[in-house]
Amino acid sequence: MLNATVSGSFHRHMEAITSAVHELAALDVRVLSPADPRIVARQGEFLFVASDLVRSVKLVQDRHFESIRAANFLWLVCPDGYVGQSASQELGYAIAVGVPILAARAPNDLTLQQYVKVVPTIAAAVRMNAASPRQRHAEGILIDPRASVEKAHHILDRIGTALTRTNVLGEPANRVHLEMADLRKTLALPTYV
Repeated sequence: MLNATVSGSFHRHMEAITSAVHELAALDVRVLSPADPRIVARQGEFLFVASDLVRSVKLVQDRHFESIRAANFLWLVCPDGYVGQSASQELGYAIAVGVPILAARAPNDLTLQQYVKVVPTIAAAVRMNAASPRQRHAEGILIDPRASVEKAHHILDRIGTALTRTNVLGEPANRVHLEMADLRKTLALPTYV
């Protein structure tokens, strides 16, 4: 299954963003962020949507960045060419982590245009990514906190066993280092905090 993240101006294009999320879901694409784009709260100019479980601007934005990193592609919604400051920052992040940026319309900004591939429809974007999906990063604690924490607890239990039992099979250092690597992978901790 493909994963996508959607970016755009919540203030100017929320209806089009919502349509994009629903269309991607109808095409069997999992939308990592915003999974549920209904606006439920605001802090100043920042709008929180229903899938934002925490009302922290930084954590919501960090989660969106991690969703971009874990996505097969970023779908940019800019029906009139406008890309706001937050969406521009998200495009920059996608560029930095090598996630393709696709849109039905090019942004007005000449520099951003260089990084956005225009495709005729969302369905075309899905077909293109299904034909040659890119290697995605693991979904970590910011995207799926419950599953990540549960898996981390199991790994920590195994580390605890390896460190406290004298009759562990094999070399305990190897076991501990393997488990710690699995823990890092499971949590997919962001590197920009």
